[in-house]
Amino acid sequence: MADTDAPELRLLDGLYRLNKLVVADARVHVAATAHLDLVDFLVLRTVKLGVDTPSDLVSDLGLNPSVLSRSLSKLADSGLVTRQIELTDSRRSRIRLTDNGVQTTDDIGARLQPSLAQRLRLLTPDQTRILLESLEILCGDTVT
Repeated sequence: MADTDAPELRLLDGLYRLNKLVVADARVHVAATAHLDLVDFLVLRTVKLGVDTPSDLVSDLGLNPSVLSRSLSKLADSGLVTRQIELTDSRRSRIRLTDNGVQTTDDIGARLQPSLAQRLRLLTPDQTRILLESLEILCGDTVT
């Protein structure tokens, strides 16, 4: 059996190809909806999911801190997020979506859903459920 048939390498190949397809499609929808780039949308989406400190955003998204800082500045200037300084530690801040930020995130998500749904329709409902559950497991903290 060739190394390319190993499940570990098939996982790498499959995720890379799927990521490339989904990211290319997402970039188009994000730019068309809000004149943002994909990183900006991922920051908005991650804040909406509950990650609300710059250090946690850097860690969760795997971004360089300077990239995150530029994105947060752009999002704040656009009125999509606010930065709230912690009362107990002025060196720390929390990122919050504004009402416009929530709406923009929802609008981009709604625009992305049909193309993602089209891709998921290639699977049966059981395959989709198993895929999504498997991704949650594989993305969990137990994998080192």
